Amino acid sequence: MNDPAPPEATPPVLRKDAARNRRRIMDAARALAREGRPVQLNAVAQAADVGVGTVYRHFPTPEVLLEALAADRFEALTGQAKRAGDMPDAALALRAFLREALAAYLQDDAFAAAAVDPRPATPQTRRLRHRLLEETGALLSRAASADGLRPALGPGDMMLLLCGVGYAVRHAPDRDDPGLPERYLDALLDGALAPRPPAEPPRP
Repeated sequence: MNDPAPPEATPPVLRKDAARNRRRIMDAARALAREGRPVQLNAVAQAADVGVGTVYRHFPTPEVLLEALAADRFEALTGQAKRAGDMPDAALALRAFLREALAAYLQDDAFAAAAVDPRPATPQTRRLRHRLLEETGALLSRAASADGLRPALGPGDMMLLLCGVGYAVRHAPDRDDPGLPERYLDALLDGALAPRPPAEPPRP
């Protein structure tokens, strides 16, 4: 998950009709995903009322389409991580951001998949994830510097742990309890943000 960001590339400017079709395709795909239905390109074309060839021109595979759906979430979370970095208390800043990140994992399957996929389908996803991991790493470093993080965790570690918390919430018997995500996140962070125990004196 710590893949370096590829060089920036200027996205092509789409004609108005092409941009409109792309938005219709993405809206249809997002609706299918919300309903828990597979995001297959033929189904998306039918839901968007466009030709299958039009969908393939914009998104050659379902993975590319799903990552496009996740792009807005990456951007939003990166902004939230930056704003959390302005909070004076490092531990509270980390908690605030991870609460938002966990909500994203639970609400957005496309983002959850793109955030942990070791082989993203597009360079854009690698860039977006790299930026998010950088900001997450800055929050973790602040918490560690304040002697409030144990063991030492990297941003990729924390994102994978959050994915595990999200999985646990989805499969818990009381998964409809609105307080469950917060309890599970507290269980994770009460361990990660616990005060470090004093070092044992050297044995004689």
